[in-house]
Amino acid sequence: MARLCYTTPMPHLRRCCSSSTSPPSRHWDPRPAFAAATERVRAGTLNPEDAHHLFDELLLRANPIPERSFNDFLAALARALSSAALRDGHSLALGIFNRVCREEAGPCVTPSTVCTYNILMDSCCRACHPNLGPAFFGRFLRTGLKADQIIAINLLKCLCHAKRKDEAVNMLLHRMSEFGCVPDAISYSIVLKSLCDDSRSQQALDLLQMVRKGGACSLDVVAYSTVIRSFFKEGEVRAMDKAKLVLQQMVDNGVRPNMYTCMELIHVLPLQEWRKQRSCRIF
Repeated sequence: MARLCYTTPMPHLRRCCSSSTSPPSRHWDPRPAFAAATERVRAGTLNPEDAHHLFDELLLRANPIPERSFNDFLAALARALSSAALRDGHSLALGIFNRVCREEAGPCVTPSTVCTYNILMDSCCRACHPNLGPAFFGRFLRTGLKADQIIAINLLKCLCHAKRKDEAVNMLLHRMSEFGCVPDAISYSIVLKSLCDDSRSQQALDLLQMVRKGGACSLDVVAYSTVIRSFFKEGEVRAMDKAKLVLQQMVDNGVRPNMYTCMELIHVLPLQEWRKQRSCRIF
C-alpha cells in the first residue's frame, strides 16, 4: 500500500507515544506534506488511511497549519471523483474535520475560516447528509466569523436538500438579512426550484411576485421557466392562466423567454393560442 512522503519519518501515533520519552519535534513543516496529499487526492491515489495518517502526524506535533493548506486539502477531498483508492471524498472531508475538532490540539492546528465552512457545508449536500449543514452553520456562528453570501447559499441548499423547505423560505426572506447577507438571484432560484420540486408551485409563484413587487433582485429566465414547468407538471386546474401570468411578469421585468421556455409552452398551448402568443410583444 502506498504511503505519503514526508520530510521526517512518520511513525504510528500510538507507537510513538509509547516508545518515545522526549517530546516530538515541533519543527516539522506540514505544508509540503499537505501539498503532496492534495495532489494525490486529485490524482485519485490517496486513500482514507493515508489521510488519517497525515493528521496523526499533524496532531502529534501540534504544528499550526496555514489555513490555505488545510482548505485546499478539504476542497480536494470534497471534489474528488470516486476512485479505487477513495470512493467518497465528501464524507472523508467531513470525517477529517470532525476528528480534528475532537482532538485536544485541534483548534491549535486547524484555523477554521469562512472558506472552511463553505467547503464543509457543500460537502454535506454532496455526501447526501444535508441535515449536517445547519449544524455546521451553527458551529460557524459560534466561532464569531462573519457570514458571507456563499455560506448563506450553501445553508439554503442544505435546507432544501433536507426537505426543510419552510425553513429555507424563512431563511431567505428574514434570516439572511440578520446575518448581513442580501438574498440574490441565486438564493431565490435555489428556493424556487426546491418548492417546485416539492409540488408547491403556487408558493413558488407567490415568492416570484414578492420579488417582483419588492424589487429585491432580478431573476433570470431559468427561475421563471422552472415555475412555468411546475404548473403543467402538477396538472394545475388553471395552469395555463398561471403560466401566462409568469410569462408576462418575466417579460415585464426585461427577461426574454429562451428556447426551453418556448418548448414548454409549445407542448401545452393549442396551435391557435400559440400563434396568438407568437404575434404579441412577449416574443
